[in-house]
Amino acid sequence: MKLTIEEGRAKTLEGVSKLAEKLDFLDIQLLRKFYVTGKSFPSDTQPHCFPLLYKEMKDARQLSIGKEGLRKRLENLKKVGLLGKVKHSNPIIYTPIKEKEEFVRAIIAKFFLIHGLTKFL
Repeated sequence: MKLTIEEGRAKTLEGVSKLAEKLDFLDIQLLRKFYVTGKSFPSDTQPHCFPLLYKEMKDARQLSIGKEGLRKRLENLKKVGLLGKVKHSNPIIYTPIKEKEEFVRAIIAKFFLIHGLTKFL
């Protein structure tokens, strides 16, 4: 059974809302590192090497999270389908997923809207 365009949009909006409600602030900050670079297309997304991402998140953002905690969060975002991972890379490289940029950016915006944090977007 095929969905109509309107049904597809409704399912997408529902998915955005559900994920925005389930993710926490740290998850959203991680997604922003991959999908909200402030650069124009095609440089509007950024892959990250795990050790460098950890160092940057720890130093620049002053987040109190351990390496294993960060690794688990990134793996959970990968399982949900919001991040990709380069196979057989050492160190591990996480990547944004092409064709999901708008969906993930909508989740980020919805999260900030739900929590009244739109001035930080």
